Amino acid sequence: MNSRKLHVSSPALFASLLMMAGVVTIASAQTQSASPAAVAATAPSGKLRVAFPVNGLTAPKNATTGELGGLTADVGHELARTLGVPYVPVEFASPLKFIEVGADDIWDIAVLSPDPARAKVADWSGAVFELDYTYLVPPNSKLMTSAEVDRTGIRVGAVKGDAQELAVTRALKNGEVVRFEGWPATMAALRDGRVDAVAGNRVTLPATAKELPGSRILDGRFGKQELVVFVPKGRPAALAYVQDFVKQSIASGLVQQIIDRAGKPGLNVGSGL
Repeated sequence: MNSRKLHVSSPALFASLLMMAGVVTIASAQTQSASPAAVAATAPSGKLRVAFPVNGLTAPKNATTGELGGLTADVGHELARTLGVPYVPVEFASPLKFIEVGADDIWDIAVLSPDPARAKVADWSGAVFELDYTYLVPPNSKLMTSAEVDRTGIRVGAVKGDAQELAVTRALKNGEVVRFEGWPATMAALRDGRVDAVAGNRVTLPATAKELPGSRILDGRFGKQELVVFVPKGRPAALAYVQDFVKQSIASGLVQQIIDRAGKPGLNVGSGL
């Protein structure tokens, strides 16, 4: 195997190559380094305990291998790297179960949607990702847009405790929200005609729609969903570090890389605010 040395005769070209290398480095990994105080505040156990409230959007679980992955894993691994501590996933059965026990000292970060109902256990960063809330309707439904759903007599199914359920409860003024334990029960209600639509988001609903051939995702939205990084309530130093991490990750292009790798149309880079 031949080895060759790169010879750059032009200082300007050399500087350009260094700049390009720097961009690649920043885009693939954050240059942020954590102080001992930041590490102690954000990962007090010496490990970054990443909460996985299992759901299809931020914290999916592989049904075959049991692996916890998705956006939460991507963000968690990168944050653990910047802190210089091991990454440890902590599984919860659902976002609702996570909130029920979230005040216990068993997690350090989570990636979820902010909501007043969740503020009792967590503080959070600015938006890392953004997407739209919308509805799925069954075959032969006369509903065409999200705005048409908010009418007297319309029943909307939602997974109890999920971000969509919390958001649609606030959004609907005339329609009725019917809550179920998990997506299988929610989709069964749509299939059986017990609800007229189900609340979801534009990223995960395409896969859900395949469970009911002929079902449709409505045009428009009933709200914007933001995904943020949660930290346990009352850890201001951890929140400050995480907020800085979020801003750097957006500016460097890391968040866009995570989106591209996820391959989820409808998922966009958040504002960081």
